[in-house]
Amino acid sequence: MRRPRPNGTCPTGKLRYRDRIAALLALGRIDNIDPRRGEKRAYRCPRCRGWHLTSKPPQGNR
Repeated sequence: MRRPRPNGTCPTGKLRYRDRIAALLALGRIDNIDPRRGEKRAYRCPRCRGWHLTSKPPQGNR
């Protein structure tokens, strides 16, 4: 299985993942490689319409 790779960058400068699955796979890989990084979830970016990782806790009932 191929590892998900960032699909460019967003105007915000963050790494952009093509879809939610690629972002979640990257999140799991990061957690296994270096749990100190702190990313906790993936979210859809309204600016680039891609997916990013963040260390902020989940919002609401998502």
